Amino acid sequence: MAQNNIQKIFVSIFVAELLHRVVLLSGSGLSPWALQKDPLAVKRRVAEQTGCHGDLVEDDIAPCLRSKPLRDLLAVHLDPPRFLPGFAPFADGAVLSSTLSTSMQDTGLVGHERHGPGFMLSEFPDRDLLFGLTTTESYLDLSAQDLEFGFNETRRDRILRTYVRNSYYFHLNEIFSTLKNEYTDWEKPVQNPLNVRDSTLEVLSDGHTVSPLIKLGYLHAANGGRTYFMHFRHQSGERDFPQALNFSQGPKTSVNSDYNPADGQ
Repeated sequence: MAQNNIQKIFVSIFVAELLHRVVLLSGSGLSPWALQKDPLAVKRRVAEQTGCHGDLVEDDIAPCLRSKPLRDLLAVHLDPPRFLPGFAPFADGAVLSSTLSTSMQDTGLVGHERHGPGFMLSEFPDRDLLFGLTTTESYLDLSAQDLEFGFNETRRDRILRTYVRNSYYFHLNEIFSTLKNEYTDWEKPVQNPLNVRDSTLEVLSDGHTVSPLIKLGYLHAANGGRTYFMHFRHQSGERDFPQALNFSQGPKTSVNSDYNPADGQ
């Protein structure tokens, strides 16, 4: 979430001239968890749990919240849908343009489109961008038991259906079927629980972090910006996830300087 906030600040008209370079690691403003699309629902829950009532649309509850002790603010619980944010930036029309939410609903890459969905978040070509990824970006999406022992295809389907339902608007069945087909290793006739776990982690990583971040790099480069890409593959010897996870292989860091998705360099 921190990377998303940094990017939102970077494209805000209030601070755009104060920053000269940006580094985005494991996240961007195009991720489905990056922007709160229903801020009034969050405001309602906060008001109910803190006693700061008023008109949901017209009244500013910030002065009331400032009068509350810290423990009351930390006790607010939102329980957002899985894979979606609770507290997160939203398009308020001031710091962030009100058209931002609409422009992010379609995350497809279309040729050298310079005014397509998500383009607003890449509109800083005069400043350098370094974006980076780790090999597994979805480790926190699964429980410790799932990571340790894996799970069967039925549970995988439930996880993917939840992800698709909460992250997309249209063609949900087609998206689910495509993900299931493309991320199944058909060379293995029997899918053991660890293989199913690995493929599910790949789907979630690519869907909510990798693909949106690469798209942002593409748009930044297409707009004439200097764009750099980094893939961090180091696997710590003191990690707290199971040894069976085979995504991170060896203490390697690969960096592709002057990466320009627009011209294939």
